[in-house]
Amino acid sequence: MRIKMRKLLVALAAAVVIISFSISAAIAASGNDATGNRQALSLQKAIDMAIQNDKGLKSALAEIDRTRSLREQAQDNVSFTPVEGGYSGPYGPQIEATWLQLLGADLNYRASQRTYQADLDALALKVCKAYWDVQVAQEKLSLQEKAKQQALLSLQNARAAVQAGTISSAELAVKENLWKQAEDSLTAAQHDLDNAYTIFNNLVGLEADARPLLEEQPAYSPLDVVDLEYEVERVLENDPNVWKAQQNIDVKRWSAEMMYSSGSYTPYDARQAELQQAEYTLASVKETMAKATRSLYYQAKSLEENYGAAQAALKAAQEKLKVEQAKAAAGMNTKADLVAAELDVAKAQETLDELVRNHAYLKLAFEKPWAMSSSN
Repeated sequence: MRIKMRKLLVALAAAVVIISFSISAAIAASGNDATGNRQALSLQKAIDMAIQNDKGLKSALAEIDRTRSLREQAQDNVSFTPVEGGYSGPYGPQIEATWLQLLGADLNYRASQRTYQADLDALALKVCKAYWDVQVAQEKLSLQEKAKQQALLSLQNARAAVQAGTISSAELAVKENLWKQAEDSLTAAQHDLDNAYTIFNNLVGLEADARPLLEEQPAYSPLDVVDLEYEVERVLENDPNVWKAQQNIDVKRWSAEMMYSSGSYTPYDARQAELQQAEYTLASVKETMAKATRSLYYQAKSLEENYGAAQAALKAAQEKLKVEQAKAAAGMNTKADLVAAELDVAKAQETLDELVRNHAYLKLAFEKPWAMSSSN
């Protein structure tokens, strides 16, 4: 069953709540079953396995526990709660310092929770890309196998033509060189597939030589956006980096009013400068994320503009192949003509499939752009 791309990361967040971190060692150990047959692995299963396997997430969970403990300690140290803007004079070094320590500890605790969720989003996106990268590499390998077959037929025909005296030895040398290039390209494509599997297996916790069947294809559907600026605001409201920058301003506002907030006297101008720096940081983070969101939108829309042309190219190649197949049945063409038509279909299909995968990735990234920046 195909996963709806727009809801994948959202569904992941809900699934995390019930994760027990008890995945079977048999599943995590290999992508092959006991008989040696390759197992099919869905995209959602791959995401679940990656969550179980990722040590960074486990560290992020430990960070939540650590910051919670420090916040509780900071809370215990507070004996008096100041009122923001409610007192014009100093509360005293101890009161101000312990209060700002609590604010900082509270921010760190809440930020650690946001960081964990952002790490989940980034990991899900990374697994999607790795899953689809394997498919891309598989198609390119199949394409190079067909290209090698074409080059071999061309070489065989050239050798026969040399013997018949219809072409020169120089022309044969060209065909031999093309054959060698086809062999090298096939070897490189195999290496690319092995590398794609290595990256994927490392993410989900499989052995390096596992070769699970990654067959779940993304479904194409245009990115549905009524108002881009509304989507930009949605992202800014949910981006954990924007949230952290905004929360830091709140802490700096308290600090700006308290001359002993650092534990010793801090000049007024220095405290105001710190507040101003925090405001500049927030503006910069928001600007960066807004640009990233708009960029993802336009990239997705650009691919959508090319989708129709890619479909048309595939259909044309398929029609040409039907003609060549009919000619072959009637003995009106050569094997080389048929293989060339098959290669054209394979190229057109690969181009269309890669476009769909790239579009699916961009749609996911558009939902939570911070996930893309974190995963990279």
